[in-house]
Amino acid sequence: MDSKISSWNAVLLIFNAIVPTAFIVLPTIIVTYLDQDSPWAVLFAYATGIGMAVIIGLIIKHNEGAPFLEWVSKVSSPVVSTLLGLVLLQYYLDASSSILREFVNFLKDNVLFQTPILVIIVISLLIAAYMVHQGITTLSQVNSMIFMLYFIVLPIYWFGLKNYLDIHRLLPVFDHSYRELLLGSMTPVTWYSEVAILLFLAPYLKNPKHAGRIGHRALLIITVLMTMNLSEMIMIFGSNYIKATSYPGFISLSVVHIGNFLENLDILFISYWMLSIYFKLGIFLFVTLECFKQTFRVKEKEPYLIGILMVICAECLYTWKDPSKLTALNAEGRFPIMMLVNLILPTLIYLYSLMAGKIKSRRKETPS
Repeated sequence: MDSKISSWNAVLLIFNAIVPTAFIVLPTIIVTYLDQDSPWAVLFAYATGIGMAVIIGLIIKHNEGAPFLEWVSKVSSPVVSTLLGLVLLQYYLDASSSILREFVNFLKDNVLFQTPILVIIVISLLIAAYMVHQGITTLSQVNSMIFMLYFIVLPIYWFGLKNYLDIHRLLPVFDHSYRELLLGSMTPVTWYSEVAILLFLAPYLKNPKHAGRIGHRALLIITVLMTMNLSEMIMIFGSNYIKATSYPGFISLSVVHIGNFLENLDILFISYWMLSIYFKLGIFLFVTLECFKQTFRVKEKEPYLIGILMVICAECLYTWKDPSKLTALNAEGRFPIMMLVNLILPTLIYLYSLMAGKIKSRRKETPS
């Protein structure tokens, strides 16, 4: 087993498991429903995310950081554990392939126009596989180092946008109904539910009992950054322009320049984003492998990692070949799937464990 990872490193793993794709996917979807009120959707999602982080933290505290599916097998049965594992494995395979496809689509649309898709996929998977092979400790430590670059990138980004911001584009406030707020908040809530990867990271945490706090801190950092970036996009372009474009975040980067001596800085930001997306893919690939090992009760990872990479590659190539299907999934299909997998099923197992524990303790107290 890998060495234990600190709470701070775990916070940043959760952060980078959500932010890179959220940055390109969420703005257009949220603004479609809420226009200038879009930042409120992120804040509403955060309020919901706190509850999800608390539930995940309670589960991990209850099972004392044990491997999730092994714990499920003990509190219910091996059959339930295997069935749940198969559902989770399908979800993580699908999540990894869709993350990769979003990355590939961006590169094909904006950077690598002539490079074959298969080449991009294979290279990306090899990089992610190398990260996983190094272990979660090394992955988390390097991921934390990459996060520190935000303190260089973000000040340049915010300072470079100061002459383009029009706060009047955020007015009027609260101009949309509660129904529209709920619809606009569904997608960020979906992304926040990925805090549930802590269930598979728990055995590697130095302090599993702090899992809820780890999830909460990660979501707080994400919320601050997403709220600021979404507000800036609206203040720069207005909501109508954001609705009509696929990558508003990167378009806002293209206007950043500082004086006449620092210009065309979008390549700097895009390079950093590409680096962060590799780490997101590495994190999900690690969790997918952990889910596979726990589901089928195996210890080795190398031979199975190759098979997992082949499945992700095939799904990325063929299932999400049509970009419109992936867009529809992000906008409409992910909410019920991710709520079921990341929240409802683990919560039901947790409640069953509590009930079974109470029944068992009563039986012990009852004299024969």
